[in-house]
This record gives sequence, structure tokens and C-alpha cells, in this order.
Amino acid sequence: MKTNILVTSLFLLAGLFTSCQSEIDEAKGYGYLQLSSVDVNKSVTTRADITSSEAIAVDILNASNAVVKHADDWKSLDDVLLPVATYTIKAYSADKNMETQGFDALPYYEGQSSVAIEANKAKTVEITCKLAQTMVSVSCSESFKSTFSDYTCYIEGSDALSIPFVKDESRTAYVKAGQSLTVKVDFGNGKTFSQEIVSKSKAAYHYKVTLDITDSNAGIDISVDQTIHQYDVTVKVPTKQESADMVTSDIKNDASKVWGQFAYLSGTCNLEEITSPVQFRYKKKADAEWTTVEAVQEEGTKNYSAKVAPLDFGTQYEYYILCGDKAGETCTFTTESYVEIPNLNFDTWSQNGKNWYANAEASDSYWATGNSGVTIVKNAITIPVEGSEAHSGKAAKMTTVDNVMLVGAAAGNLFIGTYKTNMTNPSASVNFGRDYAGARPVKLSGYYKYTSCAINYGSQPGTLTTDECNIYIRLWDASGAEIGFGEFVSSESVGTYTPFEITINYSNTQKRPAKLTIVATSSRYGGNFSGNKVVGQVGAGSTLWVDDFELSYY
Repeated sequence: MKTNILVTSLFLLAGLFTSCQSEIDEAKGYGYLQLSSVDVNKSVTTRADITSSEAIAVDILNASNAVVKHADDWKSLDDVLLPVATYTIKAYSADKNMETQGFDALPYYEGQSSVAIEANKAKTVEITCKLAQTMVSVSCSESFKSTFSDYTCYIEGSDALSIPFVKDESRTAYVKAGQSLTVKVDFGNGKTFSQEIVSKSKAAYHYKVTLDITDSNAGIDISVDQTIHQYDVTVKVPTKQESADMVTSDIKNDASKVWGQFAYLSGTCNLEEITSPVQFRYKKKADAEWTTVEAVQEEGTKNYSAKVAPLDFGTQYEYYILCGDKAGETCTFTTESYVEIPNLNFDTWSQNGKNWYANAEASDSYWATGNSGVTIVKNAITIPVEGSEAHSGKAAKMTTVDNVMLVGAAAGNLFIGTYKTNMTNPSASVNFGRDYAGARPVKLSGYYKYTSCAINYGSQPGTLTTDECNIYIRLWDASGAEIGFGEFVSSESVGTYTPFEITINYSNTQKRPAKLTIVATSSRYGGNFSGNKVVGQVGAGSTLWVDDFELSYY
């Protein structure tokens, strides 16, 4: 195969035509340009649609790179009179788009040259138009076809380029030059194999990829014929999609390894001598570029791991372990999806009578309080505040009160769950948590201020002299077992909004959450009951303000 070249000859002809001679004599600072011919070298074609009828457009540009003359078809460019100056002549495919990639893309040619126009002189300039794209094709050896019955090969590059070459695909694709190209084989069972074939593809080069097999590690052979600019690339795919030397651990079903915005990659290096740093490479499945991170060896073993973050929620990633030129199998995983917790900034409130609700509806539709158990005889003890009492927008203010009918005392509270007053068993009025199937958070942060009052009610735990506020988060799995918990406790009075941060400790990282609650209360032990009475130590007047909660996922 020979490179396709379009040769455009431009002749500056002064005095060849008597009809123009008088114009040149009158304008001594001008020369005359005429396009003589275009020749298409068709000794060997690469596609049937490259013919001698290739439409070539021409631009004549001045020193400021402005087009002074354009022709959609070079044949229509007749008798151009130009001022004395230096010009750039550009010739290019008139009816093609160089940005198009894939099987439907058409070959795009371009070339340019410069010429100095001199008064009353004839000159000749020659432009060579070359293919501006890279060509790529894929074939499979008979051994490969007999070894792997189900597969699709993709040529991947930048800008999410992914061209599928299904079985027996014989067509050639055109892609943009200058990008890294990778061949990826998808075996249809969650297993893939990837190999870079060129780090920076060249224009007017044809990369002919042949997939073959090997019983050892993956490899790549490249032979180059510089005369015809053809790369014959043989990619050797391991018959077993896992090397005994380099084993990539499959983490896709391991909840302890795959979270919402981070993952722990793992693998094993069984090489006797490790001459290069062991690394992991990972990327979004839809992307072309790989990210490389250093692996950390587990002491006393041949196992390696690396934490990668931040990742995108609900996104499929590919990764493999690498040591020098030896690579493990490419595996995949999908991060946990994001589920929004409503009104974490506490800007949304509604009211029904004396009761306030931290929801758009005047009900305990997501966040709940114990207000309805108190407003029978008192005002609401969890209310919205704004202005100087809020960190931003609106905030939640919770106050502890005593002399409450039946129960004796009540702590201001706000929590994810439901509340329904149970007069015979007040402790059963609260139901913490709501269904949650989102990514596991690792931190809860926000802002608070607190007024701690002296204990004046209750007996448990019996060690307090001043009241304590409490903010906590709890997660349960589908069986109802707690899997994650973190809390903030303080007895210190804080007069201005102060940031807090709670680390969530997971007692079982193999389980994903099915239920979640966040709780804030002005008195830590205000929910301790004995029969109908609160027995927890509280201080009437203790007040907790909270605002702008936020969950972090890595």
C-alpha cells in the first residue's frame, strides 16, 4: 500500500496571456496567479472511494493569515491578480470533515506551501497534499478465533473514541492523528484485555492490527515499512486471561473495596525479581486515558493495593496491576450511586399550627422532631431560625424543657425518621431511620453552636453536672444490623457557629446500607426513659443550633 498523495501545481504566469499583460503593465506591484493542474497519485488505493475526482479546495492567505481568495474547486480558480507579497497556499479536501472518526469517516487530504509574488515575474509552486488522518484496521489469526469464541475488539483513543471491530470486520477506519491508540478485547464475560499499540499516531500511517494468542504473558510485535508508512502490529493475547506472575484481584463484588468515590485496587505480583515499581492503572471504562498510581505492598506478602480517589458515583471503571512490562488481567468495578439526603442545609421548613417541620410538607415526611409530643402543652422546641441565628439561610434550633406533662422533660431534637406520640409508651414514639440505598458516606460535617445548662432533671448516667449536646449518624444493612456509626458530643457552650466533623466508623464493610439516620439533640440523654418518664440527665434551657450539614464520600 502506498501513501495517498494529491499533487497540486500552482503556476504564477506573467505574460503568458496577452489579455492580462496590460493589467500587469498598469499595476507594477502585482503578479499573476493561475492554477494549472491537480494530479492524484492512484498507483495503489486504500479505499474504493479515493478517486481521481477528489474535490480539492484552495485558500490563498496573506501574511495576516486572512483568506484573500478561496475556491471550493481548484478548477474554478482562474486568473488571480495578487499584490506583491508572500502568500500561503492551502489545498485541502473540499467535501470532507477531518473531525469525523470511524468507519463512516472519509479520507481527508491537506497540504500547503508559501510563495513570494514578485512584480512581472512568473513562478511555480508545488503543494503535496497528504492524508491528514490515521488509518487503522483489525484482523484475527485463526488461532485467536479458535481460542476465543465470543469477543469484540475495540480501537480506543482520546475524546471517548471507541470503534467496535466485531468478528470478521474487514473495513478500515479513519481516526484523528496524534492520539494514543489502544486495542481492547472484550470477551463478553466481564473480562477484558487492553494493549496500547501507539502512543502518538501519525498522519498518513496505516496501523494494521492482528490479534494472536500466546501461552505466556501478553506481548506486542511491530514491523514497520517506512516506504509505505504501514505498521503491522501483532498483539499477543494470553490464552488464559490471567497471568500467574501478575494477578489482578477482581473487586467488583467486594463491598469493602468499592465505595462511592473511592476504591481499593488489589493484586498479586509473583515475580521472583521485581526490577520496576509495582503499579496500578485505572480509568473510566468510557475513557481512553489511563491513570497510573503506585502500589503499596502488604508486609510479608506478595499482595499489593492502592486507594484511588476521587472517583465518580455510579460509574464503571477498569484497572489492572502492572510491574515493568508485565501486566495482570484487566478487571472492572462500578462505584456506588449517589442518593441525595434532602434538606441537609436546613433551609426548608413548613408549619402547621404550633408544630414546625424540617420538610417542604407540614409533616414528618423525611426529617422528624418530637414537637407534636410537646405542643400539647407547650410551644415547639425545635424551630427554624435565620439571620444572625443561622450560619446561612435558615438553621435548626433545639431547646430542652422541663415540666412536660406525663414525661417530665423533653430534649429538642431533629432526626431522619418518623415520630408519632405514644402516650402509653413514650419511648416508642420515635422511629429512627429511613430507607437508603446510596453510597456509604465516610464523614458528616456541619456547623453548630451550643448553650449548655446545669443538670436539673434526671438520674442517668448520674455523672453529669452540665448538659451535653449530641449529633450522630447511623447506618443499617438489610437485616437491620448496624454497620456504621459516628457521633459528636460536647458539654462546652459555644457562642458562635463552629465547624464539626464526624468520622463514620464501619463495623462491617462487607455490607451496603439499607437504612440511614442523622440525629441532633440539645440533651444527649433526653431520650432515656423508664416507663412513661424521662430519666436521662438534662438541663432545662440547653440549646443546640445546627446548620449546613454535609456528607463526604472519600
